[in-house]
This record gives sequence, structure tokens and C-alpha cells, in this order.
Amino acid sequence: MTQLNVMKKVFLALIIIFIISFTYLFTQVSVSVTKEITDDQLVKENDQYYLLLDNRNLKINEGNLKHLQMDKYKEYKIIYSYNKLISGKGKIERLEPYGARFP
Repeated sequence: MTQLNVMKKVFLALIIIFIISFTYLFTQVSVSVTKEITDDQLVKENDQYYLLLDNRNLKINEGNLKHLQMDKYKEYKIIYSYNKLISGKGKIERLEPYGARFP
């Protein structure tokens, strides 16, 4: 295999990686909503908690899970992100009771 053929294959691989990265980047969506959350929407699977919202399983971390006080607050301000290419999944970026402030 000549050096020119190797360079062509490397260049082609870089172009494909660039296109895939570019596509993934521009299909990433961030959403900010205020919604009422119920106990039925919080699901635990494999030691990980998910919030079922807008037909998506949104992964919620421990820090955001601590802000859930469903007996005290009904509505929450939720900021989550998902990728249009991956259906039904996403991640909670921020969650706080509507009207409450946390440092």
C-alpha cells in the first residue's frame, strides 16, 4: 500500500468523523419547562433514577434528586437535554422547585 493510499484513507476517515460529530452537535436539544411531577414519573432502574417526562426517560443524578420534595412542592422548573437522533432518552441538567431558590 502506497503512502498516497494511506493518506487518502486517513483523510476520508477524518471527513466521516467530522460529519458525524457535526450532525450529532446540531441535533442536540436543550429544553426548559415548568411541570408538575408525580411519584409515578420517577422510576428506578439498575440503581439509576429516571424521570418520565414528555415521552422521554430523563436520567437524573443524585444532586438533582435531592431537590425533589414532592410532598412540599408540586411544580418544578426542569432543564433537560436530549439528542434528536436518540429517541426516548435524555438527561436532566437542572431541577428545582418552582419559585424556590438554591445556591
